[in-house]
Amino acid sequence: MKLADSWVEEASTFVQPTRLYDELDELDEYDEVDESKDGCGGVEWWKYVLKEPRTSNKMLHQLARAVRGVEVRRGKALTLTQYKMIYGKWEVPSRRFLREGHDYFTEFLAKLSLVTMPEGETLQSAFDRAKRRQPPSKVLDAPSKDLRLLASLCGELQEMFGDQPIMLCQTAIAELFKVSQQTISDWIRALRTLEVLKLAEPAIKNVKAARYFFTK
Repeated sequence: MKLADSWVEEASTFVQPTRLYDELDELDEYDEVDESKDGCGGVEWWKYVLKEPRTSNKMLHQLARAVRGVEVRRGKALTLTQYKMIYGKWEVPSRRFLREGHDYFTEFLAKLSLVTMPEGETLQSAFDRAKRRQPPSKVLDAPSKDLRLLASLCGELQEMFGDQPIMLCQTAIAELFKVSQQTISDWIRALRTLEVLKLAEPAIKNVKAARYFFTK
């Protein structure tokens, strides 16, 4: 999802934006970065360096997914200092395709909050793990096996996202369960009634789905 139409770059001219970190030098061999000395927590930022104009929106989103993927594997979020280091290293070789004066670092932070599936993870893999997981105690007596499974899936997603709220894409979840979106909507409301899900951010029509916290 694009954060704003104004972020689409002009194709005609490109000028160098102000560098965020003057001390960062472009690396010649990205694949030889030692993550212990890189300061980026193991994020392979060089894979998302811009190579052509009008690709910053897409590549920043992919970089955000990579960051979230690392955080899932680490079991904790990276620090703001690491976010700044990752962005700074990405910005240097991408600069020729960036617009002067645009705050790409804030855009990067915003995209981190929009990631629905971290790199290396899929909704299917979370669904498969949920099938082997004990449903939360709040739904153990619920007669619907699928409702219990959805609760377990929410638990898997919460573990993936740590302390961040989860976004439940009803279209994708409906495909997994082979039911209608309306059924998934009803199940989500039921889980809210049972206090398995707590609303974190309401939905904005045609913009983003609601976000929830899973509670045991």
